[in-house]
Amino acid sequence: MNELVSVVVPVYNVEKYLNRCISSIANQTYKNLEIILVDDGSPDNCPQICDEWAAKDIRVKVIHKKNQGLGLARNTGIDNATGDYICFFDSDDSIEPDTIETCVNIALEHNAELVVFGHDDVTPDMKLLGTHIPCPKKNLFTADEVKEVLLPYSLYSNLETGEDWNIVMSAWNKLYSMNIIKKSGWRFASEREIISEDFYSLTELYGYLGSVYILDKAFYHYTVNNASLSRSYRPDRFERIKVFYDVMNSLSKRMGLCDVLDQSIKGVTFGLIIGTMKIIVASELSFKQRCSELRKIVKDNFLQNLVSETEYSGAGWQKKLLYKATKNKLVLLCFLLVYLKNKCDA
Repeated sequence: MNELVSVVVPVYNVEKYLNRCISSIANQTYKNLEIILVDDGSPDNCPQICDEWAAKDIRVKVIHKKNQGLGLARNTGIDNATGDYICFFDSDDSIEPDTIETCVNIALEHNAELVVFGHDDVTPDMKLLGTHIPCPKKNLFTADEVKEVLLPYSLYSNLETGEDWNIVMSAWNKLYSMNIIKKSGWRFASEREIISEDFYSLTELYGYLGSVYILDKAFYHYTVNNASLSRSYRPDRFERIKVFYDVMNSLSKRMGLCDVLDQSIKGVTFGLIIGTMKIIVASELSFKQRCSELRKIVKDNFLQNLVSETEYSGAGWQKKLLYKATKNKLVLLCFLLVYLKNKCDA
């Protein structure tokens, strides 16, 4: 194997974790790498750390730019990449030593334009919280199967049957063919324009793909920082989720996949709303304020229409109960269910 792999790492305010991330890439068993560190105007010592790596490893390229957000930093990486394949790893995470070698082997053996793998959730000090291994009915999807079978299960579990392939729709758990990206002109959306931009961006990408291989191994270590939950409340988040729902439906219409993706998009959207509820309940607002914010969401016509049109018979009992509490506008029960979920996740 002599294929060059470009590894794009957007960097912003992660000086505590950056060396760990870059080390895990630089020490891969696969050596033919182009490591592109995109300093997105980081205000800490990250720019210096990036430059230090470039000085000691000729495979490392550093791009210093003004802050524009994660999506556009990844696009800067694409614009400067020269590899046959490309990965996008977040700068507070890390990967197993044989990640890239295994993925390149799979891509070449099966002519796969995208290789998807699993991940571990870890604490900032690398204590294991959980493992997510993809479990589709088969590993290789080709032609229309990519859009009509794999994509819906990648977006969300089947709400009617409860079947879940445990595939995470994120940028960082994948090896991509640069040929497809070049031919399609595909780029990431900005998270400043579309909330959960990975769902939108990757849905669009799946429309161009002819072959995807799902690897049942966890190579990626994703850092979970629950302490940030209480500090991340933004009053406009729910409105941004409404925009997400609209643009996802517009995209599925352009792709001719409205019927295929309808329930998956509804599931993703409700999942984002649950996330917003969790943030509100965990926030430092007073109890009265938290209930007020939650009430606005639960009684909103958009959410009421969403739950009334969603098939959720196959959802787990906790989510099913939250669906029903939301549908019946039982604000305090919603608060309690979300509060207990936060406690369980802590």
